Amino acid sequence: MKRVIVLGSTGSIGRNAVKVINGLKDVKIVGIAAYANHQMLIKQTRSIKPKMVTIMNCQYYKNLKKGIGRVQIRCGEQGITDMVENTNADMIICAFASSLGIFGIVRAIEKKMRICLATKEILVSFGDIIMDLVKKNGVELLPIDSEHSAIYQCLEGNRGNNVKSIILTASGGPFLNKSIKDVSKSDVLNHPVWKMGTKITVDSATMMNKGLEVIEAHHLFGLPADRINVVIHPEAICHSLVQFNDGTLLAQLSTPDMKLPIQYALTAPKRLCSIVKNLDIAKIKNLTFLPPNLKKFPCLKFAFDALSIGKSMPAVLNAANEETVKLFLEDKLQFNEIPKVIKKVLSKHTPKKGNISYYLKIEEWSKQMVRSLVC
Repeated sequence: MKRVIVLGSTGSIGRNAVKVINGLKDVKIVGIAAYANHQMLIKQTRSIKPKMVTIMNCQYYKNLKKGIGRVQIRCGEQGITDMVENTNADMIICAFASSLGIFGIVRAIEKKMRICLATKEILVSFGDIIMDLVKKNGVELLPIDSEHSAIYQCLEGNRGNNVKSIILTASGGPFLNKSIKDVSKSDVLNHPVWKMGTKITVDSATMMNKGLEVIEAHHLFGLPADRINVVIHPEAICHSLVQFNDGTLLAQLSTPDMKLPIQYALTAPKRLCSIVKNLDIAKIKNLTFLPPNLKKFPCLKFAFDALSIGKSMPAVLNAANEETVKLFLEDKLQFNEIPKVIKKVLSKHTPKKGNISYYLKIEEWSKQMVRSLVC
């Protein structure tokens, strides 16, 4: 029996992870964590019956304790570390929509747990540090993002110098063929393919999500920015591709459903039966691939530039984006102002190399800079 902790269990990825695990005979959830959704966390605790539960926002600790009784409860960053230390887990699913729980994740790597990573911000801000720890401890780190899972699968048995480039696919979001001027929040959150959390849905609309994935791909697969490409693929059937030196392209195609990469991260290299409906390739009429419009979606270029600069610049990019999206969702910033504010913040930063604590401070500086420019 494999024991797993689910960070971000009340979010879109977390809820899908629970569904997937419920369908697996040999996997048991021993710990769950959420940022602030204590009501759903209470419901999940009653249903899952984990050994430990953590709420990141400590103001909800009493509500949680009142709602679930005898289960061990923790709060804050230390709560994640406590779960890693005390649940005897074999795997951890990282699905917070930010770098929450970073020190607990570091401890999970040190304990040689399998890391199932959906939180791209972890590698965007702390990629060099995290990957060095992964290599040092001989840990399995499997991506849950559909695109990175696709690349991981295409590279199985094919890693080495024969890889020319990797190609990330992007749906193009809700504004692929529409103007981004004077759009409403509901327009932005109306993704044509995926049902996701609000933050990642906004990121998809600006294409920052794909930019963050470029940086994540660099750390996961060890390729420089000039060997990572992005193409628009509106059908979202081909989840990414790898091109080899002889010109061969390997692609991973499947039904667009996050439960598939979640299950593969948990069970690889085994491929077990899934609760997701199989793709009927005979019913697919078109597979379209287009170059991205960097003028319309400059956030994608910001990410490539930040990756090329390196050091603390990706952390600044990540935090500036996180804060601008938050302000947009709070109706304090227009959608088309998001990239303009991010660009200003990036221009004010001098990149330096540091440890996790330094990058966390830089992220806070970036968020404060956004607020000073907007509020």
